[in-house]
Amino acid sequence: MNTESKIIFSNQILKELELAKSFMLELDEDGLVILSAVNVAKAEAMIKTDSSYTKSSNIDYNKSSAFLFSKLNSEMQKSVSSHKLKQTSKKTIFDIVCAIDRENSTHVNADGVGRKEISDRISNLAIDEFINYLKNPAKLELFDLISKKTTYPNDKNQKHRTNQSFASKFCHYACFYLFKGLPEQDNYSIYDNVLKKVLPRYANKYKVDYLNNDLNDYGKYRKIVDEIISKSNSNISRNGFDHLLWYYHKGRI
Repeated sequence: MNTESKIIFSNQILKELELAKSFMLELDEDGLVILSAVNVAKAEAMIKTDSSYTKSSNIDYNKSSAFLFSKLNSEMQKSVSSHKLKQTSKKTIFDIVCAIDRENSTHVNADGVGRKEISDRISNLAIDEFINYLKNPAKLELFDLISKKTTYPNDKNQKHRTNQSFASKFCHYACFYLFKGLPEQDNYSIYDNVLKKVLPRYANKYKVDYLNNDLNDYGKYRKIVDEIISKSNSNISRNGFDHLLWYYHKGRI
């Protein structure tokens, strides 16, 4: 390669890098990602094309949460609403719990019993009870059922766990896939360590009052998220807020 070719190639690289800036997430002067529909769209596009996350939303992949929730929806449609989920969908519920745990690295089975115990709790609900809990999250019945402590396992080296992060993700993705296109699709915020760590910075920016222990209470956490979104005048969804902050900050905390 001669010198002239090297210069042209180098200039093309610079042009491409400059063009890439228009696709980057917009930040404010404090290094916080700006809450906007455009930034959410960029983050969603990045997640959709990131090979680490494409399987989870692939409805054609039979081990993905997307596929399994579609399967659950079909099973529930064919059943009587007063029947318990375990009468028609016990295995599907267990597979969903495993998929969400795997896709989100929530480690619910670190106690040796989490996946089965949580699956059994959900499967013991009647179908209409399950749907009503998802549609009406104010009392957080389903979240509390899933997140409560597991029983002590037989192995003395393992301890029971509470699973708040997993509970929020199960409820979030259940609504996301079962209520597609409906207002209830956005009923639950995702609760995890990344969001919990960065939320105070956004609460301070938008002058949302909170106490540190509020972030340990999912109901209060969810209200703080809602107030930040409201005060930002961004009109973004809870889902968009979660994805935007998580994707930008996960490698920066």
